[in-house]
Amino acid sequence: MAVTQGDPAGIGPEVALKAFLVDPEPLRLHIGDPDLYRWTGERLGLPVRVAEVCSPEEVSGEGGVRFWVLPTRSRLDLERLRFGRADAANAGVTLESIRQATELALQGRVAALVTPPINKSVFHAAGIRVPGHTELLGELTGSPHPVMMLTGGGLRVVPATIHIALAAVPGSLSREHLQRVVETTWLALRRDFGVDRPRVALAGLNPHAGEGGAFGDEESRIIVPVRETMAGRYGEGSVFGPLPADTLFHARAREGYDAVVCMYHDQALIPLKMLAFGEAVNVTLGLPVVRTSVDHGTAYDLAGRGVADPASLVAALDLARRMAGRRLVAGVLPT
Repeated sequence: MAVTQGDPAGIGPEVALKAFLVDPEPLRLHIGDPDLYRWTGERLGLPVRVAEVCSPEEVSGEGGVRFWVLPTRSRLDLERLRFGRADAANAGVTLESIRQATELALQGRVAALVTPPINKSVFHAAGIRVPGHTELLGELTGSPHPVMMLTGGGLRVVPATIHIALAAVPGSLSREHLQRVVETTWLALRRDFGVDRPRVALAGLNPHAGEGGAFGDEESRIIVPVRETMAGRYGEGSVFGPLPADTLFHARAREGYDAVVCMYHDQALIPLKMLAFGEAVNVTLGLPVVRTSVDHGTAYDLAGRGVADPASLVAALDLARRMAGRRLVAGVLPT
């Protein structure tokens, strides 16, 4: 699998090196500036043997396990680089790493794509409009409707709307959009997570799921019709709701579904991070390639201190292996 570089000034390079020490997968390929990993390892005292390759096909476990790096064409200015400092000069190499890894995945030359965190403000400062990893990967793979899922702590959540203002959420919800999200989620549970008969819960948008229209009509106007359509397609109990979000995430409630589609970002991510902060995995559904990522950001306040926890990246690597394995058995990996 291919691991992108992430923001070089954040904790991405550190957790990549630490994840390798925890889980030294011999066929893992990192894509970025090899000198960045050497530089980071030296400064943080991480004993990792970095080796460069010219193609994924050169990666091998013979002669000892190494931290394989496929160099990006452009390189970083390490004299300029400072841990914890957002710098537009880092955007080019970071984006190139993502593009290169995605291309290799589409070609079937790597089995999965795993991404450490980026900082969107760095891209914006460089004049590159990137809403987020999910949207960027959708564009790079020609997938118009990628869906973000986070999984951890026995919970899978899917926000129907992602990085938009809360005030814009009601206007961004539509039957067509929500139906695509539910369909993508249900199919991914079967293909990528091995759930034979997926159960998808739908959260309400408003308090008490609208309470019969007292607090809004989005439930009756949008969510209920989607539930009826999708339950009719996949069978009784396959899709249900809308349910009040304030009673949807306790332990007993979680036993009743395999994933919950939430109506906005924080409605999904707050309970997930309460249960599994630092150990959850971000998965992009609806792509022709497997992509997982960490559940955290660049953590500039921790960068360069040697204290970053690689647990989320280790979990992302493990989930990517399992998802790629299921797709390989099903014959759906890109070739």
